[in-house]
Amino acid sequence: MARIAITGGTGFVGLHTSRALAAAGHELRLVARGERRGPRPAGAQVVRADVVTGEGLTAALSGCDAVLHLVAVIRERGRQTFDSVNRGGAENVARAAREAGVGHIVHVSAVGADPDPAYPYLYSKWQGEQAIRGSGVPFDVLRPSLMFGIGDGFFTQLVKLIRWNPVVPVPGDGRAMFQPLAIGDLARIVVQCVETGPKRRVAEVGGPEWMSLEEIIDVIKGVMGTRRRNVHVPVQAIMPMAMIFDKVMSKPPVTPDQLKMLAKSNTTHPDAVRRQFGFEPQSFRDNAHYLQDY
Repeated sequence: MARIAITGGTGFVGLHTSRALAAAGHELRLVARGERRGPRPAGAQVVRADVVTGEGLTAALSGCDAVLHLVAVIRERGRQTFDSVNRGGAENVARAAREAGVGHIVHVSAVGADPDPAYPYLYSKWQGEQAIRGSGVPFDVLRPSLMFGIGDGFFTQLVKLIRWNPVVPVPGDGRAMFQPLAIGDLARIVVQCVETGPKRRVAEVGGPEWMSLEEIIDVIKGVMGTRRRNVHVPVQAIMPMAMIFDKVMSKPPVTPDQLKMLAKSNTTHPDAVRRQFGFEPQSFRDNAHYLQDY
């Protein structure tokens, strides 16, 4: 049994990975800014610290065998910027882990993390990786593709987009490629990383299928039982509306940065999980039925 600190333990990825770690018998310490209430594994300890400012972080990680760093934003809002959270937060966690004598950092990044500042989100994820890798603390960096499962953001937003429109607007030509990874499979990978110990690697992971955006939409339409027609809309025509949504909506269907990222591949090798972690990941096509509830 290991004592694992988790930053971002109340989010989509955090809830699933914390449950998997608890089921595997590990002791959990959830690092949070406040007294936020929400579902968490029985027996998990909640410790107050701020990843973005670094306040209280070293004390929060003290006595832990490993830290699972999940805190990140996919949309900038106020002080929650890509730079302050995705880069700065990772730097603070790396420094605190070193000061606290933690022996292993498992850092969840993203497929496509890149030093190209033209894509601010992916650039900030790459910077966060560099902070972890340069910390001196043994690490595993995981780069998952889009993750699906109960509580996800991307796929459930597509359900709403399809339901609310008489036709289905598809950005661009719909050929942007993705490799959906089940959140349960990522949780299984995290548990394996914790239990086998650090390998100082950067591992890209995705599901067994490369799927275009239009193929994903068609699978979701099949689950929903709708035959609404897909209509391709130039990205530049959607951009002004996305900018408005980003300013006035708490959870916009798409942001300008997300539209820009459709120009980049979000895939890795189809056998990435099996080759690196020894099991077959779940298919999105065969496991999209959870979307019926959204």
